[in-house]
Amino acid sequence: MTIKIAFAASAIAMAWGAPVVAQASSLADAQTVLADRSECTTFSWLPNPNGDERGAITVPVSVNGETLNLQLDTGANATILYGSKSEDAGWTSPDAESFRTHQFSIGSTAVDRPAIYLDRNMTAGDEVAGTLGLAELVGRVSVIDYPGRRFCLFADADLPDVLRDIPGVRGTLRNGKLFVPVKVGDVASDAMVFDTGSSELPLWVDLELWQKLTGLDNTTSAPRTFEGSSWGTKITLSGASTKSPVMLGAIALGPQNVFTNAAKPDSFKSWPFRADGVLGNAPLWDGMLVLDLTGRVRLGFTR
Repeated sequence: MTIKIAFAASAIAMAWGAPVVAQASSLADAQTVLADRSECTTFSWLPNPNGDERGAITVPVSVNGETLNLQLDTGANATILYGSKSEDAGWTSPDAESFRTHQFSIGSTAVDRPAIYLDRNMTAGDEVAGTLGLAELVGRVSVIDYPGRRFCLFADADLPDVLRDIPGVRGTLRNGKLFVPVKVGDVASDAMVFDTGSSELPLWVDLELWQKLTGLDNTTSAPRTFEGSSWGTKITLSGASTKSPVMLGAIALGPQNVFTNAAKPDSFKSWPFRADGVLGNAPLWDGMLVLDLTGRVRLGFTR
């Protein structure tokens, strides 16, 4: 699942292994250790013309020696280039559906010849030339410093200890998605997809779950509206605040707006595997997220 911006589109806290009571590393400490790391690069926010300035994150990625801005989308299974970029650069033939890069790196961290897929129906531009999907992050540790606009990709052995000490929560990788445990009041789910592509949306769920979380009977009384696009298709979502604070494991995120698509009330139920909805960037905008997608599969967060 992804939100593409229409440009004219833890209870139990874990410190990467042992239970802890409080955060071991402050945001300032974590930002200090990242300041001069070659594994890090500055990301850009792309505004949603109909919404927030933080509509999407784009990360500069070196592909075959050329720097391309790709939207960071952990809800996407694969990395994708848009339009005719690959053939214009001489990397593929016009009828190719995918290719393997000779070189692919984020900062100084190289990913060995990943498979890149092509979507010629999406428009490529200088601001965004494609999607950086989950596949290239698996087996490594990613860091998203939201306030500092910094994205880092580390080999496990190179991760600074300060970041390893940040308390976290276990996640699950299955069906090409990263699932995280979310609880709102007495409603608990271990099947929420962490989706940076749905940046502005704290939570997006089906209508029935939305009604439980908000206490509202229908979307006609929803006080908020989100307008954006998903893979080139415009969508309008209805939103309201959750009745109870949102917990990511034992990480308190506070009350959050939760959205639903009244036109497609069973969007997530129609997926071929269980998914109760998505968690976007918005509840994390004031802190730093550590995505350990090695064999541990953990998310650490400090603010």
